[in-house]
Amino acid sequence: MLKLDLNLLWTVVDVLILYVLLRKFLFKPIQNVLDQRQKTIEADIAAAQTSKTEAAAALTTAQDKLRNVDNEAAARREAYEKQAEVEKQQLLAEYKPVAGKRGSIGIPLCLNMYVAAGKAAVEIERQNKLREADAQATALARSMCEKLLKHNLTAQDDDQLLDDLLQKAGAGNGN
Repeated sequence: MLKLDLNLLWTVVDVLILYVLLRKFLFKPIQNVLDQRQKTIEADIAAAQTSKTEAAAALTTAQDKLRNVDNEAAARREAYEKQAEVEKQQLLAEYKPVAGKRGSIGIPLCLNMYVAAGKAAVEIERQNKLREADAQATALARSMCEKLLKHNLTAQDDDQLLDDLLQKAGAGNGN
């Protein structure tokens, strides 16, 4: 049978005192540390989400610029082709009287050279615009990565990110 004596009472009092002391000096500080850590984690997650949103917006802007560069290059190419055709017609009109006297073999060859030179100029302009767009996209990607990593990238990291960006850009354009 259970016997109630003074030792049992002191044991219960000791356990209650131990519980109060542990709660005040151990559980509350640990809970405070856990709460602070939870707040820090939530703040970091919110900052990462904000950075991700900004990066997505910047990537969309860069892709729009790249599309605009392609459209601009196509428009310039068309304009150069039209200008070359107009110049061809002017040269034909100018040299037609001469062609009748000398023969017409040299004139088409000359006109074809002008057309080829115009097409070459258009292609060079297109390549320059693509290089500019690529440089802008690379700078944008590096900037985004530096913001996310919060430190400067090494040359090897920079090369790897550039390769990844070029692969993604190639996959996005169907190349």
